[in-house]
Amino acid sequence: MTMETVLMNMITQRKRQAVNAGTCTGMINNAEAFNAGLVELSERLFPLPHGEAYVMFARQRDSEPDYTTKELTLSFSKGLANDTYDLVPNSHRVRLTFADNSDPAKPVIYTQREGTAELEYDDSTGIFSGDLKSVIVENRDDDVLKELTMDVVFSAKGNITMSSLAA
Repeated sequence: MTMETVLMNMITQRKRQAVNAGTCTGMINNAEAFNAGLVELSERLFPLPHGEAYVMFARQRDSEPDYTTKELTLSFSKGLANDTYDLVPNSHRVRLTFADNSDPAKPVIYTQREGTAELEYDDSTGIFSGDLKSVIVENRDDDVLKELTMDVVFSAKGNITMSSLAA
């Protein structure tokens, strides 16, 4: 296999856009600022009924010495109207997860329980933006309820690329 073939395979397997191709800021528990240094927008294919979706990924990384992260992932089914959507556990049109890696040995993954998402995708500019209002995310690891509240505003832009990774 030639080097050109290897490079082409790498490119087609996973494309990513430039770092800082957007913003994602807000508050967690009305006390802790969330300010992502990395914001990406991609497309992904999920099992039905979610199907094809725009996916905004935002990562906040703490400074040294820990460099721990907090990550927000929001997916919005393609073809939906620019509108306000409820973030309830059984929603198949809009999905939100939040990963708190403050303790790298025991990351905590939260999923949506309630709140609203005002979402807009502009076909002409390729910008996916929105406002997550009064969102409550929860984690039930070890049968212990942990919850966070979130209020976040985001705008993700750039070249939309399709991920070939399995959902």
